[in-house]
Formats: sequence, C-alpha cells, structure tokens
Amino acid sequence: MIADIPAGFDKWEWSEMPISQNATATAYFLQSPNVPDWSVIEDFYSYCPAPHGDFWICPIGEDNWTFFKGNDGSWILSKIILPYMEKPKLDGPFNAISKNRKNGKEVWVYLSTFKFKDIKNVLKLTYSQKIDSFQSIEKPHDFWIFKEDMGSLMFSEQGEYVILVHVL
Repeated sequence: MIADIPAGFDKWEWSEMPISQNATATAYFLQSPNVPDWSVIEDFYSYCPAPHGDFWICPIGEDNWTFFKGNDGSWILSKIILPYMEKPKLDGPFNAISKNRKNGKEVWVYLSTFKFKDIKNVLKLTYSQKIDSFQSIEKPHDFWIFKEDMGSLMFSEQGEYVILVHVL
C-alpha cells in the first residue's frame, strides 16, 4: 500500500515511479484491476464527475489529482504539480492548470469537467455582483468583464471540457 494514494484509490494495487527530478512528483500506475471501477471513485469523489473518456481531474485535499489512460493503455494517477503556490484568483468547480504573466497581466487557466452552460451558471451565482458585462465571441456570453480589478474571463468549450482563461 502506498501512503500518498487518495482514499478510494488505495483499494487497488499500484506501482510507483518518479515523473521528474522533483522528489514530490510521482506517478502511480494501476496494476490491479487492469481497468478502473469508476463506481468506487464516484463513491469517494461524487463532486468530480466520472469521465466520458479516459481523463479525470479532481481536487482532493490540498492537491489537484488526475487519473488518465496512457498511450500504452495503462492507467496513471498523479498529483498535478503546478509551478506556483499561490491560491487561484477564482473559486468554482474547476482546477487551476496554469498561471503565467503576459503583457504585464496575470493569466490563469482553469479546466472544468462541467458542461459549458452549467459552469457559466455556477459562476454567475458566485460572482453575480462582480460582473460588469457579458460579450459573445464564439458562443453566447462566453466572455465576461468583471468590475473593479477582477479582469476578464473567457470560456472555451473543448470537447467534454471547458477551459477558462482569467486575465487580471
């Protein structure tokens, strides 16, 4: 049994392999069963929907975890190691996957497994008092401009996922 494996996943057999020279970056390869039982994962992490494909992402404790099918058919579980320790600027049903600076502005990228309409509705409820206006680029209201110093937020539907780009 590997101590770092989140609850639910610890019911299965894993092999462990570092994925970088950083000692905290480790991937766990599913040994048994060969195919994950998504009902076990849903029992522990009902707030993170089971994937329709071969990729799952979920905040567990203080970390974001991903579970995906590799090119060789093996299943891999790993923490998402981000190059920053700062708390993301937005809260919601998504995971921060990147933070950069571009043209003097802070750019956060988030990934959500929620449907396009659903993620917008959740964020409207959360941030309704802070939204100044909506614009449409590819879909209705897929670009938001916030009041004060909260910048802008763009939504992009990419298959089963929604990518959010928050520019401050």
